[in-house]
Amino acid sequence: MIRYYIRVSSIEQKTDRQLVAYKEADKVYIDKMSGANKDRPRLKEMLEELKENDIVVVKSLDRLSRSTKDLLDIVSEIENKKAILKVLDRNIDTSDAMGRFFLTILGAVAELELANIKQRREEGIAIAKENGIYKGRKVGSIELKGERLERFKKFYNLGMNKTDLAKEFEVPRCTVYRWIKVLQDRNEIN
Repeated sequence: MIRYYIRVSSIEQKTDRQLVAYKEADKVYIDKMSGANKDRPRLKEMLEELKENDIVVVKSLDRLSRSTKDLLDIVSEIENKKAILKVLDRNIDTSDAMGRFFLTILGAVAELELANIKQRREEGIAIAKENGIYKGRKVGSIELKGERLERFKKFYNLGMNKTDLAKEFEVPRCTVYRWIKVLQDRNEIN
């Protein structure tokens, strides 16, 4: 059986690019959450259902994991079940030693690049703070009251996506998620 695993980092992101990349799968598993977290429901389901001689396909390594350790753990679990991993964009196949070696190197490079991005971002923020440009993110507590609260609930109930809500209310998207959770806890929205 060919099992195609797809992951995007958030609910708003589309899976189209990955779905179009491979169409021979017998079963498709889609997670919409960060690859930094190995505890993903559809990934777990796929690994539990995996049988001998199955093939796990991913478009790219970072769809499987952002951490070299987690990546190697996942690959080990696949191999322990006597299944094979194929990575489309690098033409990697773990059925041979060279494929496994190449996979390990690429995983380490991907993790290094992620660490470099984080370091550059932190350095940029520190410089901006020194120059008085960066004052931190906008306050995002549940400051919705009166007309603004009613407008938010209306837009949310009409199906406006989180990115557009964040732009409309001039707050970070994480604030929109926090507002939604608070309003759901209060039973003011579904």
